Amino acid sequence: MRNLRGTCVAGWCLLAGLSGCTAPSAWERSLERGPEASPVQATLAPEITVRRVSWDRVEASLRDLEAQAAASDVHPDEWSEERKQAAKGTLLRGLQISQPGDRVMILGRSQFKTSDGLPEQDSTLRALGTRLGANMVVYSTRVLGKTDKIVQSPVTGSTTGTGWRRERDGNYRPDTYSETSTTWIPIRVTTDETGGIAYYLYVAR
Repeated sequence: MRNLRGTCVAGWCLLAGLSGCTAPSAWERSLERGPEASPVQATLAPEITVRRVSWDRVEASLRDLEAQAAASDVHPDEWSEERKQAAKGTLLRGLQISQPGDRVMILGRSQFKTSDGLPEQDSTLRALGTRLGANMVVYSTRVLGKTDKIVQSPVTGSTTGTGWRRERDGNYRPDTYSETSTTWIPIRVTTDETGGIAYYLYVAR
């Protein structure tokens, strides 16, 4: 069995530069390295399980952890190892992970709100988990409500006019022309706002 380190669920570090030349998804743009991640873990897990869990369940666990941190006179980074493990257990129960905390490494997290829609979750999260060395990704999404956004809308117009064309005989004659042009203008639209959260884990078997 691997020697798995215990830590609190704070101390996340934003990751960047994983997408190459393609536009990153909302999952990738918000990806943060977890408190138990290290560079060597990128080759740990040959297979990944992707699970979806209840948004309400995950949200309740995160609210509980936030309340614990707010009520503490000591910063979570300075909590005792026992208290850090208890906080980690709260999160893992919210993710419906049955293994004890000393058998689970939290390698990363994505958390965001977007009005642009979401890509196909399974393949996107599997790819990100592979880069972190995870063997399990637990995620949840929910439509949070309506929001306004600015989009670029095309407006096409045409212009007609008359010019003068010189013929071979030297005389000028009228020449009617028509031109079409498209201008992109910003407009405000109302659309769904979706929340997403995912945890990238290495679970010792």
